[in-house]
Amino acid sequence: MQINIFKFKYFLFFFVISPFFIFCSNYIYGQEVSSSGENNTGSITVYDSEYFKPYNPVSAEDMLKRIPGTEGLMQNFGFNQDEERRGLRSNTDQVLINGKRLTGKQVSSSSFLTNLPAKSVKRIELITGNVRELDTDVGSRVINVVLNDEAGGGSGVLEAGILAWNNGQKRPMTNLSYSGDLRGVSFSGSFMMRPWVSPVDIVDIFVSPQGRTLSREEEGQRQKQMQFVGRGSLSYETARGNVSINGLMDYLPINQQYRTGLFSNSTNGFLSSGNFLDNLDGKDTKWEVSGDISYNFTKSAKLTTLFVYSNLISDRENTNYSISSDQNDSESLFLSLDGLNQLGGDNREKNETEKIIRTTFDFRFSKKHELEVGVEGAINTLNKEIQFFNLISGEQIDIPIINSDQKIIEDRVEIFSTYSWKPFNSIEIETGVAAEFSWLDQVGSDVSSSRTLNFVKPSINFFYNLNNGSQIYFSSMRDVGQLNFNDFIATVNREDNEILAGNPDLVPEKSWDFELGGEYRFPKGAGVFSGNVFYRFVNDVEDLIPLGLNDSQPGNLGAGRDYGFKLETSIRFGRFTPVDAVLSGSSLVRKSSVNDPFTGVKRRFGNQPEYEFKLEGRHDIKSIGLLYGFDITKYGPKIESDYNEFDDKPTTANVRLYMEKKIIEGLILRVFWANATEQKSYRKRTIFNPSQFSGNISQEQFRKFKRQYIYGFRFRSIF
Repeated sequence: MQINIFKFKYFLFFFVISPFFIFCSNYIYGQEVSSSGENNTGSITVYDSEYFKPYNPVSAEDMLKRIPGTEGLMQNFGFNQDEERRGLRSNTDQVLINGKRLTGKQVSSSSFLTNLPAKSVKRIELITGNVRELDTDVGSRVINVVLNDEAGGGSGVLEAGILAWNNGQKRPMTNLSYSGDLRGVSFSGSFMMRPWVSPVDIVDIFVSPQGRTLSREEEGQRQKQMQFVGRGSLSYETARGNVSINGLMDYLPINQQYRTGLFSNSTNGFLSSGNFLDNLDGKDTKWEVSGDISYNFTKSAKLTTLFVYSNLISDRENTNYSISSDQNDSESLFLSLDGLNQLGGDNREKNETEKIIRTTFDFRFSKKHELEVGVEGAINTLNKEIQFFNLISGEQIDIPIINSDQKIIEDRVEIFSTYSWKPFNSIEIETGVAAEFSWLDQVGSDVSSSRTLNFVKPSINFFYNLNNGSQIYFSSMRDVGQLNFNDFIATVNREDNEILAGNPDLVPEKSWDFELGGEYRFPKGAGVFSGNVFYRFVNDVEDLIPLGLNDSQPGNLGAGRDYGFKLETSIRFGRFTPVDAVLSGSSLVRKSSVNDPFTGVKRRFGNQPEYEFKLEGRHDIKSIGLLYGFDITKYGPKIESDYNEFDDKPTTANVRLYMEKKIIEGLILRVFWANATEQKSYRKRTIFNPSQFSGNISQEQFRKFKRQYIYGFRFRSIF
């Protein structure tokens, strides 16, 4: 009941403040800081460099945060936020640089804009409508960052600071970036070093069906690792087209410890029954090369080619130890391994590659008719192997695991075409169809197979621009999800110390998606209000399915439904009050339904939150060069169903506070407090014997998963 009241408050908040925003917008008459116009794809709002000068921005990201309606574009808030997409055609990143998309699978817009100096930006355009350069979701707002074209110009950003956690751990962080133009060749580069640390404390309480506490388990997860990331790009543009190439190198050495204490319940309280340590070492090495080439044959015909080659090598070596009472130092951040009794361990090796090339030909017959045809080819591979062993009397004894090694190769070709028709200036209709052909080969010690997967994906989009600031849209499309090759192979659930079976017969999730929505932009660039409703009929829902009589594996459940609505609003109060502040919020509510394979009853999709909520605020006091702000994120509860377990998983809100102060021209100090409320996740696990279908509850497990708060500071300098 508390959850329903919580959600009701959020919905009431949005429905109350939205009319207020619209009412206030009618009284906004002042100096215009942005201009609006209409292009052939919808409405566009332009923010030039003069608009941002009073705020002393350091990076392009700082500039975007002063524009209402860009919050979701930077943070990918919404129901597709963590979804892996197939190839480049399904890339839903909504950022353009000089009208061109950022090519790559690992090239995120937020990282690029964080490292792009504000001095390099000439203006920022916020586009609402159908943008041909990107295959974004219908109704998406698109950012186009236009760079200065002054030859020989260049600028950079230097950041340095300290991150600290409430367990006393401290780590330095730094970021250096530089962008410019040399004899017509635009270039940018950056290097970042940051801690990759997320300390977690877990407490599990095991209770009998009669309510008697049986035992307690405590675990602390600690890391002392740094991530190193280097990026670079080159671009050359002529009247006929452009050529660009991007590079990425990401190196993360792994150093983690999981310390577990077991306690049994007795008449004298909890008594220690064992202490154990998992020591995890390894490294992740990731690199990517991507680029694009475009050539304009005429003003009405253009050829574009995009390519990506990425590689990830991941190694893990884990060793298990028992800890005696005299060796257990609960105050130590990391325990020394000297003298500990090794019990066993596991080794995991993984090598993933992705090669993609995409070519499209765009032809505009007239202002009202445009055709795009193209082809995309991809080769995805995964080579993975896991090994488990026990150490008995100093001798390593291997533990056999079924389907513990696989080499997987997927060759995929997609042919697609879209046709756009504008019967009137305010209406655009876009129809499309794509045919995908995939050949999948798997080779392993226990499982070897070959199969083909073919899909046809039609779509239709309808756009109606009421005026420069308002739009209504409708979309219907056939979508195919991305297969996770790791689900084909046995893997490790470190959180529950379980070995999960793989499923080499897994097929991608497919859906018919329908969406209806609209957007209203307040006059004079003062804000935006938008909303949409969606309905998805999903085939082959991915989740856990039975494996034999007493186990489970990743699989496909059958047909299900997923539907809901989303509201977004952002308002700049400085347009109608003396307070130069921006308040933004997003609320997503969804329901879903699918048959549970272990009980046969209807339930919602596994690991899908019931709702998502975000509220952000920031206030600039330009007279003293001060900025402060906050953001609050809250996700609704999730569920997870297994053959003998059912989990209910609520989560508390995450709050972040920050403040920035201009020290001198070109130097800014930022202090912050992240996860200020020490976000907690809870899990009520009901354990059945022998299975959920029996209805016989053997015990319940109550888990508290607490993340530590982070605080620190950083100096940011422009040069």
